[in-house]
Amino acid sequence: MYVISQFLVIIAYIYCGLGFLKKEKIDILKYSTLFSIIISIHYLLLNAYTGLIACIINIVRNILFSYNIKKNKKNTKAELILLCVMTIIATIIFYKSIYDFFPMILILISNIAYWKDNTKFLRVSNIICSICYIIYAISIKSFMTILCETYLIINTCIGIFRHEKIF
Repeated sequence: MYVISQFLVIIAYIYCGLGFLKKEKIDILKYSTLFSIIISIHYLLLNAYTGLIACIINIVRNILFSYNIKKNKKNTKAELILLCVMTIIATIIFYKSIYDFFPMILILISNIAYWKDNTKFLRVSNIICSICYIIYAISIKSFMTILCETYLIINTCIGIFRHEKIF
């Protein structure tokens, strides 16, 4: 199961990295959803339940925010608060060790980043989330995740330089 989980990590991060090369937020959300679906199976295979719950919350968030974009609606503060409360409650329920806080931290950051209508903030926040993923990956011994998060940080930086005004 471990080898399968690590193979899934590679597939998931290809989608995630490709997403951060996209210009439009809806495209980033589509790739993020594919990433979260695949990586949730990875977490399930490793019995990493806080990571799994974090992915489920990501999927819900991405579907909700994609719907809002398609309907030309702004994401509401109530939606953001609900997602953050869900994240905190899920972390409390599935808490096993201090490392279980890292998925919570990264989901809270990414909820805010995807909620805002600012792709530059989203990309920069993703780098912070990647650091949290790396720490969590060390705790669950998912070494491919560590390598892939490094790849994602590089892709995110490329996306920032390609699509965002830096100066």
